Amino acid sequence: MRKFDLEAFEKHKKDNNTYCRYITKNTNGDNVEIFLIEHKDSYQQTIIYLNTPIKQRFMYNKKTLTLIKEMESFYDCLIGFQREYNEKQELIKEINNDAPYKFSWQDLVNKMKMEYKIDLMNENEQIKNNSQVTVLSRNPQTMIYSITMPCQFTPHGVMEEKFEIDAMTGKTIYHVGSQRKKYSNYL
Repeated sequence: MRKFDLEAFEKHKKDNNTYCRYITKNTNGDNVEIFLIEHKDSYQQTIIYLNTPIKQRFMYNKKTLTLIKEMESFYDCLIGFQREYNEKQELIKEINNDAPYKFSWQDLVNKMKMEYKIDLMNENEQIKNNSQVTVLSRNPQTMIYSITMPCQFTPHGVMEEKFEIDAMTGKTIYHVGSQRKKYSNYL
């Protein structure tokens, strides 16, 4: 079971700060940014996979350094399983954040890449093509994915490109603003 790395926290935090961040390689050899923060009763670790919108978050008991909660996100969407543990490291709660959605977040990634040439998984490519996603969320009440990207030099004053995708069928409900400035000539 995971434990909070207090040694890394003490090594990377500066002065009396209650947080620190650093870049390292994980066990798979991927570059990741680690953000550690101290709360009143817990520590939090956020692992950000560089150049992707995937983040993992872990909460640890401050006294025992043991894992008490874990979750994963894709932009602003909680994905996969959210788990909570008791003091004995026994699983006490598990929520499948993907269960309500027939059109998965992976399906959304494929749709946006194939139909709109937007790679939701590659943030460097988004910046290069001026298609950087600023908001991507899914609403369990309306079962809709919402995607927003700022635009420059768009006709009719449209400042953002927006999508609404049905989270059950994958159908595009709404799309406005399709003129993105290309930067590839400058790179």
